[in-house]
Amino acid sequence: MGQRSVGRLPPSKVASSDSSRLNIWRRRSERARALATRYPATRDVLEFYAALAEWQEQAAARVAVFQDLVGVFPSLLEFVIRNGPSTLAEAARGLHDRGASVDAMLGEYWSASGAAGDLFEVSPALEFFARAALQVYAAKLPDGFDCAWCAKPPLAGRLRPQAEGLAFDVICSMCFRARPHPRTHCAGCSETSEARLALFTTPEFPHLRLRACEACRGYLLAVDLSREPAAIPEVDELSGLPLDLWAQEHGYQKFQPNLAGV
Repeated sequence: MGQRSVGRLPPSKVASSDSSRLNIWRRRSERARALATRYPATRDVLEFYAALAEWQEQAAARVAVFQDLVGVFPSLLEFVIRNGPSTLAEAARGLHDRGASVDAMLGEYWSASGAAGDLFEVSPALEFFARAALQVYAAKLPDGFDCAWCAKPPLAGRLRPQAEGLAFDVICSMCFRARPHPRTHCAGCSETSEARLALFTTPEFPHLRLRACEACRGYLLAVDLSREPAAIPEVDELSGLPLDLWAQEHGYQKFQPNLAGV
């Protein structure tokens, strides 16, 4: 890939302030609201995410180094208390009342890179707050660097037109950057047997593909940009909650959960 990892960079690593990276949060919010009108079954999830992306846009303007996350974190708790589902709102109140050590919590989750420690096993809801804040920082890391989570299984995938066919990319669950991945390989375990790789579709979501692996029993949702060029993988996959539920009922486990916890 020719990229360097920033998984162990000191917290003072300066993030990019490119205004185009602030605008992506706005585009995510607008896309989520558009999908919310199309898919009633996931309207609440999409509308909450749209509002969260607006908070992330505001936070991104104030975050240049890792430590800046501590300053914006209280506003995340306040946002969730006002707008979040009851379970998250209750967790936010608990964090606010306890005056939790934000820098320690975020540092632990960033360093764990998917192997959540005792803190997050005791309260899985903390993962939401850690991810929502850390995504702001990770998305602003300089071009040419991977974030601490890029080496982990991806959140989603995308199919994009290339030459006379479609190329496949996977999307990092933290920084949302795309990287090429062989279409014939499982994104979780690299299984290559055609007989063990399955693709599921439904007319309800014509631009979504559920890619599952019989070897590791993992799956992800992939967005087909040839069918819907305006799609944003990390947003559109939230609309596919019925596909997620179907996959989990059939014994598959998503490689990385989204901010809805699915």
